[in-house]
Amino acid sequence: MISRKSTTALLGALVSIAALAVWLAPPVRTVASNHIDSPISTQERGANITDDWAFLDPNDNSKLVLIMGTQGFIIPGEHFGMSIFDPHLRYRWMISNSGNPQPDENIDVTYAPGVGRLTAQTATITLPDGKHFTAQTTIATQMAQPNPPDITTDPATGVKFFAGVMDDPFFLDDTGANLFVASATMNPGHPDKSVLGRRGGRDTYAGFNTLITALELPLSMLKGSAPKIGFEAATQRQAIQTAGDDGAITGSGEWKTVDREGFPLVTNGLIPSPLKDKFATSNPEADAQGVFKAAIMASLKAVGTDDAHAQMVLDTTVTHGDYLFLDPKVPNSGRGGGNNPSGGILKNGGRRLEDVTPTLVFTLLNNGQLLTDHVVKNDKAFRNQFPFVADPHQPNAPGHEPSPFFQ
Repeated sequence: MISRKSTTALLGALVSIAALAVWLAPPVRTVASNHIDSPISTQERGANITDDWAFLDPNDNSKLVLIMGTQGFIIPGEHFGMSIFDPHLRYRWMISNSGNPQPDENIDVTYAPGVGRLTAQTATITLPDGKHFTAQTTIATQMAQPNPPDITTDPATGVKFFAGVMDDPFFLDDTGANLFVASATMNPGHPDKSVLGRRGGRDTYAGFNTLITALELPLSMLKGSAPKIGFEAATQRQAIQTAGDDGAITGSGEWKTVDREGFPLVTNGLIPSPLKDKFATSNPEADAQGVFKAAIMASLKAVGTDDAHAQMVLDTTVTHGDYLFLDPKVPNSGRGGGNNPSGGILKNGGRRLEDVTPTLVFTLLNNGQLLTDHVVKNDKAFRNQFPFVADPHQPNAPGHEPSPFFQ
């Protein structure tokens, strides 16, 4: 449970943020994670973005860390054969550094075909200036201890890259969150807030793994004319997918977005079911044009958010598009990717792994009154250095390893 001291500090921070009530205030958009957030991503699990994070490296604030999770709910007993990034997808970070909804730059990652098990995939990382380098993914193992992260550093740019199966970094009682949203749908304006605490803080994502793509790059590579940098993660597939006689699939034509996430996660919490696919496959320009404004506003009213707090959400989900914003001047320090109170999601310091995003979101939607699912930390401790995410959950306990053949 959250202590009285933590509660007071949290509410104090929220009051300070509410007083700003401008677009520089932290954008909060959802009451659930991005896992399986639309009908398309339910079927396109490889393209489903589970979550995204962007924060300054607490060890060196001149460097930026980007993390994209995809293909959630990988159970430990299956990750040996499920640690395959889709070679037909483009994993993209769209970057706005001019203050406009239209992206100014992109970072792309693509993967060569893979078979899982004992074979790594080759990733190609294309940077904003068009330069690229290649790296290997980390091979999953059935042993009691996972393989250490295989990190590649590009000698020309200093950019670091990691990709592989890791512990799912998100923490939330998703059942309680879904019941909360369902109660608002059935009784608009009067949601049942008690459902968030009934399960006693059970983390839905504890024990599950996900595919992680992570980069660390010089902050100077992405700075622009705007005081903040906006990030939207997207998975994209070419419009034409052709299956050959040998079963190999070849893509051609325009790249189309399958799933996207700026702030976590509008689609699950604030976009109604008939519009979820449209939102997931859309873009920040459409957000800023107000395509989804009425739907978001209706959802805010349904959960009982007042006009002042609803406007804070609209200012950051509609006006500038669906971006996760980071102010490079906001310092980040501490363990696990950063945990200083003066940084993180409430201070426009991006989103860090240790930020208790669901509680902060619930509280804002509850008009500044503390509302929590009582899940306040991840089930595994995060690393203190890149790639910061925790090791994957393994299928075999120490002393019960399979044959050494599988090492």
